[in-house]
Amino acid sequence: MPNHPGENATVTLDGEQQALVEQIARSYAGAAPAGWLRIVSRQECSVAGDSAGIANVRVVIVETADGLEQQDYRPPRDLHRQTGDLLRGLAAASPTGVIVFLLVVDRGGSHTVTVTQDEARVLVGTRDETSSRPVHDYLERHREELIALLG
Repeated sequence: MPNHPGENATVTLDGEQQALVEQIARSYAGAAPAGWLRIVSRQECSVAGDSAGIANVRVVIVETADGLEQQDYRPPRDLHRQTGDLLRGLAAASPTGVIVFLLVVDRGGSHTVTVTQDEARVLVGTRDETSSRPVHDYLERHREELIALLG
C-alpha cells in the first residue's frame, strides 16, 4: 500500500484479468485508424466516496504523410462493460480504493499494461504530471522511440 504520494504499489493481474486485457488490446488495435503506430490509454478508477467513477485519457499516434501525429482515441464499445467491471474490481481490491490502468498497444501486436494503486487525480480535477499530462504529451515525450518503431 502506498505510504505517501509517489509510492504507488503495482497490482498483479490474475490469468482471467490478463486474458481480458489481451482482448481489450486486440479490440483497440482493430478499431485504430489507418496508419496507427501506438495507442496509449490511461484509465483511473475509484470506488472511494466522492471520487467514485472512471476517467479516461486516450491517444493514438498515427503515421501520416507529414510525419507522426497524435490524435484523441475513442475505443470501440464491444468490451465497455467488461472493461468497467475489471477496473471497478481492481479498485475495490486496492487499499486506496483507486487504481490507474495504463495500457500501451503497438501496431506490431504487442501491448503492455501497468496497474497501480493510487489516489484520485483526474477524477477530482487534477491534470498534471501525476495524471493526464504524460498521455496528452505522449508524442513529444516519446518521439525518438516512436520514430525507431517505424524502422
